[in-house]
Amino acid sequence: MALPRPGVQERILLHLRDYVDYSERVEVPFALSQMGIANAVSIARSNVPRAISGMREQGLLIERQAHVTGVSRKRKAYFLTDAGVEVANSIWDTVSQQPVRLIHPDGRSETVVLSSALDITDLPLRHVDFLRYIDDNGSVDLSVLTAELIERDLSKQIEKQLIYSLNDLPRTRKFYGREKEVEDIVKLLEAQSSSILIPGIAGIGKTALAGKVLERFTHRRNLIYHRCQDWEGSRAFLEALGEWLSAMGSNDLSDYLSATPVPQASVAVDLIIEGIGYSPALIVIDDLHKVGDETLISILRGLSKKFPELDEVGLMMFSRSFRMVIPDQDSSGKILTLVMPLEGLDQNSSRQILNAMPDIETTQFSHIYSLSRGHPLILELINRGSVGGTFHATLEAFVEQEIFSRLSGPQKRLLGSIAVFREPMSLDALSEQEIVIDLLDELVEKGLARQADSENYDVHDLVREFLVRSMESELKLELHGKAVDWYRTRKVSPTDRIEFIYHLYSSDRIEELAEVLTNEGHGLVKAGHTELLGILRALDQDGFDAQGWGVVRELRGNILSLQGRWDEAELEYESAITSAKKNQLGNQLARLYSARADIAVKRGATDDALELHRKALEIQIAIRDAVAAARSYNNMGYIFRRRRDNRHALEVYGNVEELLESEDNPRLCESRIRLASAFLEMGELDRARNHAMIAHDETKENGDETLHARSQAVLGRYYARIKDNDLAMMHYSGALEVLSRLADPHSAVEVQMLLGHVLSDANQKDEAAEHYLEGLALAEANDFRHLQGELLARLGEVENDRSQRMDYLQRSLTVFRELGAVDRMREVQNSVHRVITGH
Repeated sequence: MALPRPGVQERILLHLRDYVDYSERVEVPFALSQMGIANAVSIARSNVPRAISGMREQGLLIERQAHVTGVSRKRKAYFLTDAGVEVANSIWDTVSQQPVRLIHPDGRSETVVLSSALDITDLPLRHVDFLRYIDDNGSVDLSVLTAELIERDLSKQIEKQLIYSLNDLPRTRKFYGREKEVEDIVKLLEAQSSSILIPGIAGIGKTALAGKVLERFTHRRNLIYHRCQDWEGSRAFLEALGEWLSAMGSNDLSDYLSATPVPQASVAVDLIIEGIGYSPALIVIDDLHKVGDETLISILRGLSKKFPELDEVGLMMFSRSFRMVIPDQDSSGKILTLVMPLEGLDQNSSRQILNAMPDIETTQFSHIYSLSRGHPLILELINRGSVGGTFHATLEAFVEQEIFSRLSGPQKRLLGSIAVFREPMSLDALSEQEIVIDLLDELVEKGLARQADSENYDVHDLVREFLVRSMESELKLELHGKAVDWYRTRKVSPTDRIEFIYHLYSSDRIEELAEVLTNEGHGLVKAGHTELLGILRALDQDGFDAQGWGVVRELRGNILSLQGRWDEAELEYESAITSAKKNQLGNQLARLYSARADIAVKRGATDDALELHRKALEIQIAIRDAVAAARSYNNMGYIFRRRRDNRHALEVYGNVEELLESEDNPRLCESRIRLASAFLEMGELDRARNHAMIAHDETKENGDETLHARSQAVLGRYYARIKDNDLAMMHYSGALEVLSRLADPHSAVEVQMLLGHVLSDANQKDEAAEHYLEGLALAEANDFRHLQGELLARLGEVENDRSQRMDYLQRSLTVFRELGAVDRMREVQNSVHRVITGH
């Protein structure tokens, strides 16, 4: 009897069962990566996340970033939990006793239970290998297997399956004409790797054309369609590309995005190019005009310049704007981007759309064609409404009088309730609007509403524009208010919270908006959600009290500062400071002084930064805000250390110690960890260890996983400093498991520096350099200039090649010179001298 083959999830559990001892290891086998799992259980790598997600939700396994043997960058790895081990053991108890027929190289065959089969053959076969090679009759032919074949099957890292990411692509009911446009685009993309910009007005058929081109390249290229939204920036595009590239076998972009809230365009472009590699691919971006994010434009410019160097790769951009956002040619005059404006349909195609009016007179058709200019959406609305007998002077008048004025009150309300949402919404959301859902099918049939997928509905942008422009303000406020009620209990993700904020603004609920921005705005910005800037900039002061308006200006400044637009940020901060002083808002004023100090530090204006921190500190002491005061003292100590003024640094750090002794506030633990790290850098090892151990015990007791990991990171660095590499690696491993999951770039750089330091102390110079380089990429992406200098200096210490060492040290010297870190410059100059003299 044939052996019933366990399901995919059961085979994955059996596979991971053999690697439970690696759950705490820093470096893990390739078998624990997504590609390793795919190879072991014989599925496509792109199917692994889907197969694993259910088991992760059941608590059977965990996922973490790990260093995978034979792979240059960190990868996602998977480990069974105790519960997962129990389930895997139970599966093995059943599977191990089922029969399997073995065909030996000498022609003999025998039937044994699977557990015995493992012992009979000399080949390196595990239970999942038998399950992979077993045929429909329950037989495994050992005569065709070799150790090399088995190893090749388990170690392959390239997946040839084409990957499609087309979830954003709306359904196209019909497609008329455009044969020439489709053929021209396909020929251009087939002839060479290139970029094409297709501008056209709303409703002209850009999305339908995108779908038709994608259809032509199905089964030929990896495909992704991304639709830009008003509230999104470059990050949404990069996250979509990251998931797509991960499915193609490259996690580098996803790993980078998880480590930085504000991606750098040049780094993202390089990772996209590297991720695509030699794979045929087509990237389609729709509604590009909706995003004003300069980072996204820079990414597209970079891709358009590098795509011609690749084979079978294309970039298509659809936009309402005719502005040339990317270069049409390079410096040598070679064409990089072709522009193909999309016009209206010809008369024959337009007549095909008007199939509900077969007997239309030539004069009437000419009027409709002249008025619509071959606009397919307008023609479709005319056809479904069977209108056209009345002549109108303008297209706007035609749409208003012949289409919207014919809708009933409930139909208008239903259409409006869909239009106020910025993304496709489910029936549940619409039902809360107290509307007649039964009318939805009628509106879809008329072409005014559309079904985005099986559960969600939206409207075309052109319909939204006409509708919102004609909607009474009272109804608009009411519908946005209903949307507020919908999102109020569904603010799970940052995207939902931003939509909640948008509808609060649109429903004119300024008081609640101010409260939400005060409570949640700082967290959203800190996490890198710069798309909030569009809403913040649309706000005016009317309706806000002094504190609420100050928060708006402060959040604007924080986002602009994140984006490196420091002059604009300081204008926002200065305005908020004036208001905070006038209205005696101490907490807010102190935060604003600290924010300006951060910019001053980045610019190297350390005197200005210290003065701003002193102003913030005066307020914090006066209002007895110990947590903020400790933070300011630590910041001042950091500046003194950069200036090599250890006397003043120790003085302000002493103030932090006094606060830690006098105050019983668990929120001070973060300052204690920073203090421990600072003492470590200054060589105050006993004080560093003391504070790190206290923080370690406190965070373990109160269950703060993130701060506990930070305390372990500091302890790891301490033990590396005193040459106890075993303890250093133990604490590092604990820190890495947590910190690698955080979208906190500073933590990610610290982890890489920590591991590099430990490996360097263990005389593993090449491995240390690898981690320093990864940390350097993150530091450059997030403008951690001082960390850039430190990492370059460390690379100069571990690099073996003399010329490369000199390059790293010279770059480090340049960074420290720009920062004005004179003493650190002297140290690096001494290192340069030692390289030159051969010491």
